[in-house]
Amino acid sequence: MRKILSYLITLTIVCSCVDAPSKTKPESKQWNAIKRVQYLNNRKDSTTWDQEKLKDDKQFIGIGDFGPFELGAFPVPNYNLIGEGSFKGLATLYEELKWENKNIIMNGFSVGKNQLNKDRLKNSKDEVFFQILVLTDTIDTINYKLNQSIVISRNHPDYLGQGFIKTKNNRIDYLAFQTAENNAYAIVNTRLFDLNYGKTILIAPQKDKSLKSLQIKSTPMTTDSIKSHTQKLLLDKEIIEFLKKKKNI
Repeated sequence: MRKILSYLITLTIVCSCVDAPSKTKPESKQWNAIKRVQYLNNRKDSTTWDQEKLKDDKQFIGIGDFGPFELGAFPVPNYNLIGEGSFKGLATLYEELKWENKNIIMNGFSVGKNQLNKDRLKNSKDEVFFQILVLTDTIDTINYKLNQSIVISRNHPDYLGQGFIKTKNNRIDYLAFQTAENNAYAIVNTRLFDLNYGKTILIAPQKDKSLKSLQIKSTPMTTDSIKSHTQKLLLDKEIIEFLKKKKNI
């Protein structure tokens, strides 16, 4: 079993019942529409750009496959223009799970507590904004080329992660992002998910090469709790029924 938990300071490569979300979120003191406009203006203002980050990012151009989108090297405003301490790192979480006679790959993305989200996170040191569990019929324990993922901070204070998982007859591509306004969305093989309705997505590739999905809304996850959270998920009756479908691979 391979398990990776890496905190990322800038950009690091790491090779149901549904409740309605709350109404429009009130603007916080840390982030509001005025600051969003200023952030967009800084993107156009070359005097605000972090040249060191741009130089670093150019090294990643064309280095490999890390999901549905090629890695881009864009100039980005200095993170501290958002505020001192406004960025405290990202994490990607990965685990290969054996469930009964099936293999499941789990990947998740999280963001650390910072000046923009501290009121929402309260006593938590971070929050997982996306988790995917993919049923698979093949595991590569030698080269690990059947799955890759990456999480990046270059849209700070918005964050994006992406990856892929290959089965014998499918490739599951996924991308998820969270904004400073605490909106979060994911795309899995062109299916769109509003993560305000649940941050956990289960994907079951079918024998006919189609896909089935299940979105789960549960208690907030952290990097420390995601393992126990996943174990509880795999004991849930609805999830067990979903994973045991006869047409699944």
